[in-house]
Amino acid sequence: MKKNVLFLFAFSFLSFGISAQNQDDVKKITANYDLAKLKEKEIYFKNKSLADKQKAIAVALQKNWPIRVETPDGVISELMRISPQGIPIYYTTDNVAAARATRVNHLNSGGSLGLNLNGQGMTARVWDGGNVRTTHNAFGGRVQVVDDPGSASIFHATHVTGTMVASANPATVKGMAPEANARTFNWTNDLGEIYAEAQLGMLVSNHSYGVPVTNGQGVTLPSWYIGGYFNESFEWDEAAYNAPYFLAVMSAGNEGTNENNTDPIGFGFDKLTGEKGAKNNLTVANCLDVTVGTNGVVTGTITINDSSSQGPTDDFRIKPDITGNGTNLTSTSNASNTATGQATGTSMSAPNVAGSLLLLQQHYKNLTNNFMRAATLKGLACHTADDAGQIGPDPVFGWGLLNTKFAAETISNNGLSSWVSEENLDNNQTYTMTVNASGTAPLIASITWTDLPGEITTDITIPNNPRRVLVNDLDIRITRGTSIFNPWRLTTDPTSPAVRNGDNNADNVEQVKIDNPAAGPYTITIKHKGSLVTGSQKYSLVVTGLSSSFSINSTSDNLTVCSNQDAVYTFNYVQTGSGTTTFSAVDLPTGATATFSPSSRNSNGTVTMTISNLGNVVPNEYFVGIRGTSSTETETRFKSLRIFNGNFQPVALQSPADGLSGLSTSTRLRWTNQPNALSYRVQVSLSPNFSPLLVDNQINELQFDIDGLSQATRYYWRVIPENNCGTAIPSNATVYSFETGTLVCNLTFTATDYSDNVIEVVPNSEASVPLTISGGFTIGDMNVNLGITHTWIGDLIVSLVGPASIGSPVIKLFENPCDNNRNINCILDDSGDAPLCSGIPAISGNIAPLEALSSLNSLPADGVWTLRVVDPFNEDGGTIDNFSINLCRVEQALNVVTNPILKSSVYPNPSKGIVNVTIPSLSETATIRLFDIQGRQILSKETNQVDTSFEIQDLQDGIYLVNIGNNQGSITKKIVLKRN
Repeated sequence: MKKNVLFLFAFSFLSFGISAQNQDDVKKITANYDLAKLKEKEIYFKNKSLADKQKAIAVALQKNWPIRVETPDGVISELMRISPQGIPIYYTTDNVAAARATRVNHLNSGGSLGLNLNGQGMTARVWDGGNVRTTHNAFGGRVQVVDDPGSASIFHATHVTGTMVASANPATVKGMAPEANARTFNWTNDLGEIYAEAQLGMLVSNHSYGVPVTNGQGVTLPSWYIGGYFNESFEWDEAAYNAPYFLAVMSAGNEGTNENNTDPIGFGFDKLTGEKGAKNNLTVANCLDVTVGTNGVVTGTITINDSSSQGPTDDFRIKPDITGNGTNLTSTSNASNTATGQATGTSMSAPNVAGSLLLLQQHYKNLTNNFMRAATLKGLACHTADDAGQIGPDPVFGWGLLNTKFAAETISNNGLSSWVSEENLDNNQTYTMTVNASGTAPLIASITWTDLPGEITTDITIPNNPRRVLVNDLDIRITRGTSIFNPWRLTTDPTSPAVRNGDNNADNVEQVKIDNPAAGPYTITIKHKGSLVTGSQKYSLVVTGLSSSFSINSTSDNLTVCSNQDAVYTFNYVQTGSGTTTFSAVDLPTGATATFSPSSRNSNGTVTMTISNLGNVVPNEYFVGIRGTSSTETETRFKSLRIFNGNFQPVALQSPADGLSGLSTSTRLRWTNQPNALSYRVQVSLSPNFSPLLVDNQINELQFDIDGLSQATRYYWRVIPENNCGTAIPSNATVYSFETGTLVCNLTFTATDYSDNVIEVVPNSEASVPLTISGGFTIGDMNVNLGITHTWIGDLIVSLVGPASIGSPVIKLFENPCDNNRNINCILDDSGDAPLCSGIPAISGNIAPLEALSSLNSLPADGVWTLRVVDPFNEDGGTIDNFSINLCRVEQALNVVTNPILKSSVYPNPSKGIVNVTIPSLSETATIRLFDIQGRQILSKETNQVDTSFEIQDLQDGIYLVNIGNNQGSITKKIVLKRN
């Protein structure tokens, strides 16, 4: 139950002034991230990885499994967790022998493109099975071990990091981005650290490890797991969705020559596991060295390394995504500060790709002053890859061999011979674009988007479950006259070539290729199936094989402005021939005007678009475009414009309804969104003129939980919208009032039906015990008493599910608490403590639930409440032994803030033995009585003093109820005795 304390909070706007360039880049990348959510996920996965590891080690010791193995050839295998089905999950480095990059030399200093891209100012992230030898001469102090700097270095991590960022010292170890920095981590807490690094603006990470089909201990994964979409796939897709500028590069694995899948989609295929099958990452296969001409064109056959693992996923998505050169790569070794070594495998092809992609981000930033979203980077890499193996994408090479030269040229020629843009598609919207094919090269158009995480596969009885995991399904087509050109997609036979005869409803990379287009206009159309889950979907569009006489590319950020300001965008204009291009605005908000300087150009230079007269524009986010029109063509580029103003409308308050009475002392305030608000100031007072203020809080959400209200009291509340252009006048805000009732805390409801109380020793076991509350009560406060016997409570997810009549709310009480400890016997109380996780039971006493029970306050209590316990794992079981609810009901107050008794306070809380009672303005006699939680009276005393004290140090630690009453009424407050 809640402490009767009114919590006051204060927040302030973040400063937008960041001086250092690196900090400015971080700000640019994370500007639209939910940093609070990223931090929450960081902490969650840190705790989860530790709990998973402890459980795995305990089981390994029982079953004599090795925990970490390092073979003489450098392969590392380490036990990380036990799957819900009891499978030991080992991470294994994906190296069999070595890797070498191709065509990145065209981007580096001295390369044919003249770009001087060496990773200057860029930072790579590397996760691996151990530490990097940071003192190696080729690193030049640019490499940092972040999470465990005291541990010894290993060859694999040093070699992988060198593949990405080593300088030519010696020349044979030069990496892809030889002047970039690197932050390196061991793989134990990779997802938690991913979320931490995302908050620092991470763009690209490398992961040259994974879960093999058959690990070094001879354990072969079941076929339903291989290629399936399980927790790991979901969690990595979720990380990408939460941080849309972050791209994880994964090695595909090295089981190409091993037919270990006992029931594959096709012989020699279907060997990808876990995060390698996530939708939003980039999974890399490994090919042999290839012959490349001085112009960067492959002149020989691209041959896969026999060891490289094949896809596809069970829903026939194109995986691996791309191929890198990962054979016989010489790179840095941990043997000494000058040592080199060779290795082969997808462990080497992945950093070959990851380091190269870092240079493409650098190139894009140099030209546009912005970074690409991860979907743009991934789409660009897949779009420009050299086709290999079967025609079109296939489950061996993916989209083909990475071609960083073509990718960089696509960025450089954006708007001329290519097109790269980041767009947004709303529900029921169709996007069309007319392009001119050059007729001298294939016309290729592709879209890529960061999709929401899909539904985790739960039916493991189907070996290769083809259920689609795509959430938002976008579609791209190219048309010319009556001809329709469809995107590539895999067939259900992985040995057959990809086809282009209809929809691709599996992949979030879709590409349409016209092999031999006639020169002239074609129409690209992008739309979506069904309804977009989030109402809109950002996507990236890449087109090559174009012929255009001019280009317009933005060199400024998306803008947020006040309505009394102008929005000024700058663009770089390039033309290849003669003629004049005039500029106009597209999709301006109603009332706005646009001017251009200059209004037309007939030579290369800068164009400025200034959008003015925003005073009467409705505050919102708009996508505005600049259109260039010449005698032969048009080109349009869009930018985001977010407008705020200082003229605020009152916020529409939702609940509690105005004048509502009989509320709990903990209440949730709700209101509707206002497009003109960046934040909201919530104010609560006992006075309708809001003086003094009890709460003055600035938040970004549309609800606020207020605790510790006094009983039988009228409160006034209002919500004031704010943005960086001003603050609404408080006196213009809508004001609502509500009245709290009085709490009566003498009800206990106990479960009697334990017919489904057994937590079985099988994966995803669930036990539940129902409990019925009747009597027509309103919840004022609630405690949950429970007892659970279980041999490993760290596996458990314990929830309280409310009645269907109030929407079946689910309050999560515990999630994986206390690791390998036993048993729970406690009272769940919002004012409780964190569990000590020691002894048997490991959780006892008054414990704060994971989610607050106070969110149920003021709701009807009647109905069936269910205690639900889920154990996703096998090995351990148990029972629900007891379940009851202590209920404080709310009664309508007979007198609101007239009886001084109702203003009483009891403190300190918790108490170490002395209880103080203050009754403001008391002029008559009041009676103070103390009860235990079962309702038995312990003491009674009368007082006519404002301040009274009594001792309870001789009682047992626990919860007690203090009732203060007179002939006008009474009030009950809770006190916790905790002497130590």
